[in-house]
Amino acid sequence: MAWGMFCWIPCPYKKWNEEDRLAQLAMLPLVGACIGAICCLIWWPLANFSCVPTIMGALLTGVYFLLTGFIHLDGFMDCSDAVMPRHPEMEERRRILKDSHVGAFATICLVLMLLIFAAAWISAAWEFDLALAAAFVMICTLSRMTSVVTVMTSKPMSSSQYAEAGEESENAVPITVAILIAAAITVVAMILARNGISVRPVPGPIATAIIAAVTVGIGLLVGLFDRKKLGGMNGDISGHMITTSEMCGMITLALFM
Repeated sequence: MAWGMFCWIPCPYKKWNEEDRLAQLAMLPLVGACIGAICCLIWWPLANFSCVPTIMGALLTGVYFLLTGFIHLDGFMDCSDAVMPRHPEMEERRRILKDSHVGAFATICLVLMLLIFAAAWISAAWEFDLALAAAFVMICTLSRMTSVVTVMTSKPMSSSQYAEAGEESENAVPITVAILIAAAITVVAMILARNGISVRPVPGPIATAIIAAVTVGIGLLVGLFDRKKLGGMNGDISGHMITTSEMCGMITLALFM
C-alpha cells in the first residue's frame, strides 16, 4: 500500500485496505529508503562513466522527484502558496491551500528548491562514494519518518485524509516502527561513514549525525510553522515537510564535501 501510494514505480501487488492505513504510514520511511537507494544505483554507473557532474546533478534531481510521483512536491507547492503570503485570515490560507491553481509563491519556491537540490547533488556527484550514498538514503528516510510522527501526533484538519486517524494508543506502534526503520538506516549510514564522507576534518559519523539532525529538525520546524498557519495537519503539510527537510539535508551534505 505504501509503495503504491508514495512511489511512481508500479507496485505488482495492488491492494488497498482502509484498516491498514496506519501500517501503511509506518512503512513510508522504508519507501523513502528504497527511492533513495534507486537514485544511488543510477548515480553509480553515471559516476563510473565519468558523466559531467552538472548533468548528473540535473538527472538525479529529476529522477528522484519522478520516483516519488511528485506527490510530495505537490504538497510543497500548495503549502508555499498558502503559508508564504501574509494573509491574516486562516480561512483564506486554507482556501488557497485547496486551490488547484499554481501561484507565484509556489513557482518561486519550486525553482529555488530545485536549484538548491540540483546544486547539492552536483557537489556530491563528482565520484560515487558509498558513505555519501548512505547519507542520501538516510536523508530520504528521516524526512519521511519525521512526517509520519508529525501526522500521527498532530490534530488533523477536518478536510484532511488523516481526520479519521486512530487514537494515540493505536498510533504508538506505527510511530515506533517508523522510528526504528529510520534509526536503523541512520546507524548503517554512520557506520559506513566511519572513514569520512568529506575532505573536511570532521569525523564521518559526526558529520552524518549533523546531517540527520538538520533533516529532522527542519522537518519538525516546517510542520510546526504550517500547522500554526493552517490550524491542523494534512497531506500537503506532510509533503512540504519532506521536501524542505530533504533540501536542507542535501545542503548540509554538500557543506561537508
